[in-house]
Formats: sequence, structure tokens, C-alpha cells
Amino acid sequence: GRGVRARPGGRAPGGGCVWRGRRAARPRGAILVAPTATGQTWALMGDDTDTPNLNRILDQVSARWNVDATRMLLTGMSDGGTFSYVTGLEGASRFTHLAPVAATFHPLMAEMADADRLRGLPIFITHGKLDWMFPVQTARQTQGLLSAAGASVTYREIDDLSHTYPREINAEIFRWLSSM
Repeated sequence: GRGVRARPGGRAPGGGCVWRGRRAARPRGAILVAPTATGQTWALMGDDTDTPNLNRILDQVSARWNVDATRMLLTGMSDGGTFSYVTGLEGASRFTHLAPVAATFHPLMAEMADADRLRGLPIFITHGKLDWMFPVQTARQTQGLLSAAGASVTYREIDDLSHTYPREINAEIFRWLSSM
């Protein structure tokens, strides 16, 4: 079976994410899904139309291809990474692994997350030390909060990275996903 990797990003259309992840996904037989937010950015406050839309997309992909339900990765950058936390920490989430990049995380999100869901949940956090939008201290604090809540957190801090997606992280995330 193939794992599904959904990659939401901020305001960027999802198609651009396909090109960034395609090289790492293809040799592993992964299915890469890169949706675009239904609004100006991902549903981080108010009505969440993005999670139901993402679930509809997953249903369509699963109906057409053999999907490994034990390897469902949700990743995204910036607002998309924050959305990965928001929807990925829900008790009903279908995603088995989360890999937010350059995301922000409010401590209340850990308190509001489903405790059973968090226990052992594999999360790979990538953040740039030079991030000007979401300071690296936020990512470090997130690592501590999620680890304390029982998640299995891998943390990758990149010294010369600002608020951008590091293309070279794709292969590392796929190796991590395969090893879990």
C-alpha cells in the first residue's frame, strides 16, 4: 500500500507543493496530495471548511488507490503547518504522522488536543533558526509541550533557514515516516 502525504501551505496554491515533494515521494511509491485552502488561508479560527474538504479528498484518493492507512502524513508550511497541528491533533484525525514546517503553536492547542491521540503520535517539527515570522523559540516550546503530552516528537532546527520550506527536508521526512 501507499501512504498519503497531504501538504497544506499558507496562501500558496497546493500545486506548487506537489513539485517540491514529487522527487522524494515518487521512489517511495507515496501518493502526494497538495490541496489549496478553501479560504484565504487554512481554517485556523472560526468555521473549519478545510478539514471536511481534506477528508473528502482522502476518500477520493482511497477509493482509487491502495492507501496504507498506517502511513498517513499531514504536513504543511507556515499557516499550513499550523493547520497540520489543528486538524492533526483532533481525535478523529485520519493522519498517523504530522510534520509541520515553520509553524506556530499556541500552548492551549496541547491542552485542547485529544490526550489519547497525542500519546505516541509521531510528529516531526522542522523550523528555521532565522524564522522572522514565527520565532524559533515557539518551535522549541512546542517540542517540549508535545513531548510532555506524550507525543513522539522529532525536532529538526535548521541554522541558516528563515521562514521558508527547506526542500532538502523532504527525503528526511520520508525516511522518518518509513522508520516509524
